Amino acid sequence: MKKSNVTFIAAALIAVHVLIFIAVIGKRERNIKNTSSAPPPAAENHQDSEPLSLPDFKVPELELPEPALPDAEPRTTAVPESRELIATPGTQTGYLRYNRPDRRTTKVYSSLVSTPYQGAIVVDARTGKILFENRAAAYAYPASVTKLMTLLIVLEQIDAGKVRLDDKITITREVSGIGGSEIFLDVRESGVFTVDDMLNALIIHSANDAARALAVHVAGTREAFVDMMNKKARELGMNSTVYHSEHGLPPEAGRQPDISTAYDIAILSLACLRHTETLGYTGTKLAWLPLSPIRKEKFMLANRNALVGREPYPGCDGLKTGYHKIGGWSLAATAERDGQRIISVVLGAPDKTTRNNTTRELLDRGFKSLER
Repeated sequence: MKKSNVTFIAAALIAVHVLIFIAVIGKRERNIKNTSSAPPPAAENHQDSEPLSLPDFKVPELELPEPALPDAEPRTTAVPESRELIATPGTQTGYLRYNRPDRRTTKVYSSLVSTPYQGAIVVDARTGKILFENRAAAYAYPASVTKLMTLLIVLEQIDAGKVRLDDKITITREVSGIGGSEIFLDVRESGVFTVDDMLNALIIHSANDAARALAVHVAGTREAFVDMMNKKARELGMNSTVYHSEHGLPPEAGRQPDISTAYDIAILSLACLRHTETLGYTGTKLAWLPLSPIRKEKFMLANRNALVGREPYPGCDGLKTGYHKIGGWSLAATAERDGQRIISVVLGAPDKTTRNNTTRELLDRGFKSLER
């Protein structure tokens, strides 16, 4: 090949490469121009490598909650009634104590009734502080206030998983026909009523046959149940209390009734209040037993505590009344007001009116003392 032809071919190839180079440069400049006219990318998610472009891909919308803003002022959360702070007796003077010397007695008194009462005490339920006391350590016959210990034992057995509220109660001849305040349980009603029914009858109606039914159901025999009551009294520090029954009825002549003091009943009241179910029973004004094969109508249970029922005291939601002839009229009461809870115990009053009026005065006195 001639040298002139080689030179011509080389020049042609160079020209082609130049044209290709110019075309590529022009396309790149157009792409840069288009890119510069688009909005700048967000400043997030910077990566070292160029991100992949996925066709028709959309980021899903997330339903996120609105961010919580701080409160303008700090909030205070009220403690639910079921979570009330209730004191436990300690060893400090001026407060309910569990470590006092043993004063249990076997003596039988012909009567433990005085005017306006045999003994009384007022306690701050939150701290156990004694706000007032007068002859609080004097022996008294608490009568049906005894049923608070029956309630406590049953509630503890429920908490321990040994008894259930929906357990069916067996009614035997030992249970029926006890006397005093009753719901007239009959052996034909065996398996009809529950533990819950009997607790309502025990506390609201003060039914003695319900107390016996619960005792036998929990412990097998009433004697074993009374033994549990006395062990619990010693455990709580009720140093003057001796139980002989699960219901509080006076025994035959010459035998000691259940005996206690206002101080000890205040300790017992605190123990009951530490169980969240207690006020559900003691604060109920009216309830009814369910029907049974021999009951055509529901049996009405009306609260014996006038400060809860007929003549309500503001905030009063418990606890238990008691009466028999040689023990007089007694009432362990509690009321809640403005976040404060007071316990008042009056034992051995000469009549119902004196007992109720004195309890009102002592509750007032207790709340006033907490305002100072």
